[in-house]
Amino acid sequence: MRIEVLAVTIICLSLLSTTALAANGSTGNRIWDAAHGPSLEYSWSPLSFSGFYYDLDSGEGSEMLTVKLDSYTDRSIEEDDLVYSTRPIETAFEHDGWGSFQIIGFMAERYFAGYSENTVFTKEVSLIADGQLAKVLINTDDKKSLFTGSSLVLQEGYVLDITEVDLNGNKVFITLKKNGMQVDSTVVASGQDYIYKARLGSTDDIPIIAVHLDNIFRGTESNAVFVKGIFQVSDSYTSVNGGDKYGRMTVDIVAPERITMSNPNVINLNAGRTIDIMGKLKFVVADDKMLRFAPVVDMTEPGTYELRGTVANGTFNWTSLNFEGFYYNIDEGIGTESLEVKALSGRTIGAENLVYSTEAQQVSFDHSAWGQFEVIGFLAQKYFAGYPDNEFTKAVSIVSQGQLSKVLIDNDDKKSVYPGSALVLEEGYVLEVVEVDLNGDKVRVSLKKNGEEVDSSILGSNKDYVYITEMGSSDDVPQIAVHFNEIFRGRELDAIFIQGIFQISEDYITLEGSDRFGRMEVASISEDSIVLKNRNSVSLTKDNVISLMGDISIKVADSDALRYYPFVMATTPSSKQLSLEMPDTITTGTSVRVKVTSQGAAVEDAVVKFNNVQKGTTSNEGMLSVILSDTGTFKVTAEKDGYVTGTLNIDVISAEDATKKLDIEVIPETMFAGDVISISVKKAIGREPVGGAELYYDGSAIGATSAKGILSYTPKDAGIHKIRVEANGFLPAELTFEVEAAENMFRYSDLVIDPAIAEQGKPVAVSVKVVNAGTSAGEINVELLVNGNVTGSQKVSLAAGEEKTVEFTAKGDKPGTIDVQIGDQKGSFDVTAKTPFLGMVAAMVIVMMAAAFRGRRKG
Repeated sequence: MRIEVLAVTIICLSLLSTTALAANGSTGNRIWDAAHGPSLEYSWSPLSFSGFYYDLDSGEGSEMLTVKLDSYTDRSIEEDDLVYSTRPIETAFEHDGWGSFQIIGFMAERYFAGYSENTVFTKEVSLIADGQLAKVLINTDDKKSLFTGSSLVLQEGYVLDITEVDLNGNKVFITLKKNGMQVDSTVVASGQDYIYKARLGSTDDIPIIAVHLDNIFRGTESNAVFVKGIFQVSDSYTSVNGGDKYGRMTVDIVAPERITMSNPNVINLNAGRTIDIMGKLKFVVADDKMLRFAPVVDMTEPGTYELRGTVANGTFNWTSLNFEGFYYNIDEGIGTESLEVKALSGRTIGAENLVYSTEAQQVSFDHSAWGQFEVIGFLAQKYFAGYPDNEFTKAVSIVSQGQLSKVLIDNDDKKSVYPGSALVLEEGYVLEVVEVDLNGDKVRVSLKKNGEEVDSSILGSNKDYVYITEMGSSDDVPQIAVHFNEIFRGRELDAIFIQGIFQISEDYITLEGSDRFGRMEVASISEDSIVLKNRNSVSLTKDNVISLMGDISIKVADSDALRYYPFVMATTPSSKQLSLEMPDTITTGTSVRVKVTSQGAAVEDAVVKFNNVQKGTTSNEGMLSVILSDTGTFKVTAEKDGYVTGTLNIDVISAEDATKKLDIEVIPETMFAGDVISISVKKAIGREPVGGAELYYDGSAIGATSAKGILSYTPKDAGIHKIRVEANGFLPAELTFEVEAAENMFRYSDLVIDPAIAEQGKPVAVSVKVVNAGTSAGEINVELLVNGNVTGSQKVSLAAGEEKTVEFTAKGDKPGTIDVQIGDQKGSFDVTAKTPFLGMVAAMVIVMMAAAFRGRRKG
């Protein structure tokens, strides 16, 4: 079976070329969905999976992944039934004069494999033959001008110094340094190449740097060297040898013409899982009874990623199954968008022959009792489209009115609120719990936006609060829904328990007939669909990127043969976060300094905006001084390329109110029921403490602040609460915050599974650390879940700050991958088949014979 699958993979790889595109390029989905009846022996190629390396210009791709399943309900990929194969392919240098080199896709990343007979500046050298791969760092044909004494900065610490031009102006003496240390020097003539060779592992004399000196100029005042063509390979390499294990795959073959891998153990496609396969390549499995899964590439590393559709060479229809850029809900198997080229005349798509269509589909609320709502993908973005008849509303369609809105909140989290406190929503909305009635079966609530009441209602237990509004031409649209699960009235305390919150944005986009989005125009809008068509013809000119609509573009190969695909660019922002430091409240007309930092260091040239109006850029100390003349609440942002934007909300008040505004601070920032908290009241301007201020907790007086402006208090109940402060001569101030339940004091860490591979039926030790991160003692029931089932539990009592290691044992009854979970800690181990009895006996005989032989030799 293994040989058959491997043979199929190698044959398929050999077909991944320009000549075979007509046969293979027009088929293939990234999503394997049992509902569509796909082949049980299914392959992902560079044509259908954007994670695999593909050279559109040459039509060459190097990677193939083939899975074999026994049936449409089979959730086990048996041993050797997942086969990965890749091979080196020729790709042209950006500098035309150098010919081509070999590149290889490996585990969804691009590597340098060697130089071929088509490389001009060196003989044929194969890294892959020695089981080694390296990254291509630079491959460019950009023109650069350098002068005597200047340097060409390369990667990994390499710098090429232009030391001197000879008197005739046709040669240059250059020096190569790495991390300041000279590693090479030579003389290169005009129109020639500088080549630096090094040893990579077991491969000798491999050029890792090539620079083409296009022209040398010697003048009376200055000398110049013009560079056109730079190529650099990393001097660090990755070793690949037979038997090496990468994730759940093991290397079978490493040869100059290919690398192959397969799974030595069973891989279980359990519902709702994301499975690490190898490197950055994963399988994501739908959380559904119907088997659906697809390969994905881990994009958590900061950078920009291209998400493309299946490569086409003629008419084609892209859907969410074969274009990763379109909206798709894999758990429910829902995708709404398609882009179809209906007819082609040579390289021209005639007017109205490029059709984009999308239709609303129903997905489940996180709070399942509500039923479903409608979503629609539009220009590769997810939008709210309307409601069918459900628990809290009759059918409403906003897409039929040409309107689309964003879903802001959709969760089923449990929350508890108290009279006087508020549930903070999005876009400035706050749902305040005003009062519980005397019978304890009803509650009065008030919905406010930016402090102004917009709605109020009285409702009972197990009821929904629904705020209905108009959205343009759409009437009676539920914008906010909150499910009140239970109302409790006690002698000392009233509480309301919420489970289920849904909110859509009141800022919507409007579509009308003939509206244009890039090259596309709205052709029709119906009850549940939108259709766009190209008003004018679209020419698929070779080596061109066509901006089509929104974030969607089309890339065309630089080839006489037509090859093209749609794509969107996805960006994972840098982990370098900008932080803003400035007062929360400032006075009009007063100069205030804004400081921008990242990880504690000052950031220069960061753009600072107030409500999207640019106020300036920071100095080399990360500082900017601003003066504001308008009062109100402002959103301050700091932006710089390569950094995550920092935000801060501030209040600007008039000089008259400056002395009257109060500020409330609660310490600690994270608090638990039963903790003692410190409530501090200060003047917003000047930060002076305010003594004698009366404090109200959820509407009940709890005392006045000391001369230092502080009052200590112990919240008894978890949930959302509100503090209000009143003081003579000051404006009242409020603060809403959350107190966490006692069970949240326990934290899990350091899950250990030993061994990682065990024989069928043999025990595996599983341990985890549990720490009480709270301020009071408590008890927790620690449960071990094996493949989602509880197989063991232990009650653990811990004092505040105490840590304990809890140990369990687990085992697998059949070969495959076993998932283990304790709390939020997850891991897995692999189970192999039992060693046959005769094999064990034979092994024991061999050991005994070896021992006897050693004894005889010693005698």
